[in-house]
Amino acid sequence: MRSSNSSAQAGQAAVFPQTLLVRALRAAFAVALGSGAMAGMAHAGPADAPAAEAAPADAGAGTADSGAFEAAPEPAGAGAGVVLQTVTVTAQKREGRAQDVPSAISVLGGAELLAEGVGRSASEILNYVPNASAGTQQHSRPRWWIRGVGAGQQQLDFPNPVGFYRDDVYISNSSATGFPLFDLERVEVLRGPQGTLWGKNTTGGAINVVSRKPTDYTDGYFKADYSSNETVLLQGALGGSIAGDVLAGRLSFHSEEQREGNFNNLFKGSKDGELNDNAVRGQLRAKINRDFTANLSLHYRDYQVDGATTTTGSYAANGLYRNGYFPSANPKDVSTNAPSVQNIEQRGANLTLDHGFGDYALTSVTGYEDFESDNLGDSDNTPLEISRGRTQARSRQFSQELRLASPKADRVDWVGGLHYFRETIDSDAAVARLPEAQAAGLAGSTQPVGYNNTVYKHKTRSFAVFGSATVDFTDRLLATFGVRWTTETKDLDLRRVQAASGSVAFGSADDWWNSVIGGNYAAPAVARNNFSSNPSTTWRAWTYDFTPQYKIDDNKRVYLKYAHGIKSGGYNTSATDVRALNTVEPEELDSLELGLKSEWLGRRLNLNANLFYYDYRNVQVNITGIFNGDPTQTVNYLQNVERAHVAGAELELEARPTDALHLQASVGLLRTQFDRFQIQNNGGTRNGNEFVRSPHVTALLAADYRIPLAGGGKIVIGADAHYTGKQFYYVDPQTPSRYLLNQPGYTLTNARIIYTAPGGHHVFTVYADNIADKVYKNHTLTAFVPGTTNGDVIYWAPGRRAGASYTYHF
Repeated sequence: MRSSNSSAQAGQAAVFPQTLLVRALRAAFAVALGSGAMAGMAHAGPADAPAAEAAPADAGAGTADSGAFEAAPEPAGAGAGVVLQTVTVTAQKREGRAQDVPSAISVLGGAELLAEGVGRSASEILNYVPNASAGTQQHSRPRWWIRGVGAGQQQLDFPNPVGFYRDDVYISNSSATGFPLFDLERVEVLRGPQGTLWGKNTTGGAINVVSRKPTDYTDGYFKADYSSNETVLLQGALGGSIAGDVLAGRLSFHSEEQREGNFNNLFKGSKDGELNDNAVRGQLRAKINRDFTANLSLHYRDYQVDGATTTTGSYAANGLYRNGYFPSANPKDVSTNAPSVQNIEQRGANLTLDHGFGDYALTSVTGYEDFESDNLGDSDNTPLEISRGRTQARSRQFSQELRLASPKADRVDWVGGLHYFRETIDSDAAVARLPEAQAAGLAGSTQPVGYNNTVYKHKTRSFAVFGSATVDFTDRLLATFGVRWTTETKDLDLRRVQAASGSVAFGSADDWWNSVIGGNYAAPAVARNNFSSNPSTTWRAWTYDFTPQYKIDDNKRVYLKYAHGIKSGGYNTSATDVRALNTVEPEELDSLELGLKSEWLGRRLNLNANLFYYDYRNVQVNITGIFNGDPTQTVNYLQNVERAHVAGAELELEARPTDALHLQASVGLLRTQFDRFQIQNNGGTRNGNEFVRSPHVTALLAADYRIPLAGGGKIVIGADAHYTGKQFYYVDPQTPSRYLLNQPGYTLTNARIIYTAPGGHHVFTVYADNIADKVYKNHTLTAFVPGTTNGDVIYWAPGRRAGASYTYHF
């Protein structure tokens, strides 16, 4: 993607690297050989579930099975028995078998997600995908990462390079992607650049959440769950015909209340982290005529967290952080003095129209999303009065996509379309240090009384034309060609003010952001911290892919996929110093992937594998630290890294060795490296540093064993273990002395027992997550200022959770 004032031609395509294939194979094999033992196999996700709607005669029956089994005739000679299900996806913007898609894709079935209790946080879905993660705290903003590609900066107006879609509607605001998962048909996770059919911001991959649609027959479920910390989860759905086969509806809801927080606030003497997360979705599906259907979906979420969920850790031998404060080493403890409250309200709508014109299909997808947040926080995460913050923000987006698809049976089949996107973001963020008399904090803070405020409006307009065609050269040899042209304009109106230390007062501690008194904003000491910015930039770009594939036989196929992806540019709206105020250029990624998809033993075994290599340019990274030569001045940069690369391999396996036993495993191997990394403003060279959230090994093994009972009931015993290797949470620093900013390797183990009563309607489950009560970090933040602070900020992950649930299917 190029700026409109670039001297290069906007439409000039990147030259295919002549040595990319050799480099990809050599690097990927080096990864496989150099990573040592696999540390256990990995889970590719809950078993495949069919995308087709269930038959009314047995709606809901058997939905408690966490293993996906299908009673179906087997090929001659294979023997009778239950085999793995066929799963249908829309990864190529049309229905097709997941095993036929020439790309790395993991599919999680909605029935399995419900049975295994996955979906409280949207981030949980990447726990089942190799080389992927999405750490979050209290179900809030997921940090999406696939194969080392993600957004190190979590500002509201900076889209993630992993595109997130809800029923084909792209969600730009990363915070808005945290909507809980419930009443779903499936979730598709595509790894690698998907810039042709899934949009510009998909250098890392795409996640498409597909909700269960209304049907002509009555079906639904109700689930009640009780677990640790007095957590109550209620979930359900009801759908059916409203007017014969012409109009159907479906209403779904999700409500989670954590009445006791996960954390002990030592300073306040309270339980912090209480959670309320309520969401609802309503749908109407109209069959206007034989060839024309419409589906209208409305959704709403009200999310609240009360209390601190973040703490600090010290590097000092005696445990001192600063100003006489010694933080607790217990991950269940926090200690803060300022109020910490998160409030999110989210609403949206999407309308999908499908019209058939003979053998051709026209699809229109219209989406609107409105997201509001109002948050208070103790910015220093200590009982000292150092800083507190308040942010009020709102994002509104509108998108429209039109697609036309040719008949699938043709030798040449294609899909093409247009996409329009518009977004407006308003943000008002204030930070203050109150006087001792008002702060009600731990005595001893040496931070001067102060105040700063950043207000901005950010607008984005984007338009794209795209097309993809598959040509069957022979019955065995075929190839897919895809291309997309995008133009995007971003406008920013930003103003930041900071008062000189000690020059302000506050009329009220409870409403300090609205009661600022006085303030010297023109003092020379804060000249670099007071500024305005009004850039407007247009970028235009081509993204494209080429994927030949060869069918060895009806059950085995290999593919070679080359893809050129783009992640749009942006602005550093979180800059606290004029030297950090910059425009970030779009990042570009060339990917080469060699893959195998295969089915064995009469559909009792699926084995998929791939090797991949990324050539990465203008990588967008977040730098936090100090100015070179000015150790008392902290800075937050959003900048480009000139060159980097990624190499890796993935293996996914699903097997049914016996009628009762269902196994799934996957492993991901990954090597990431920055090749030309110069921190701006003479910050130094960081060549050789690794990407964040990019462990060398991820692995998961899952097993379900089904025991039939007399009368038609059954028991399913299931367990899974997920290993994540060492990972860094910042591109810099990555030194041993700042060990709090990384997470050593760890394994999480979960188990469950599911009893389904005869008839399949009543389901009882007991479960335990993180059985070993493993202590690990979800995320970290830099807080280190030499001579002042001796530690960093930690987001500790929750410990063991045990619970039980009852589900009624009807």
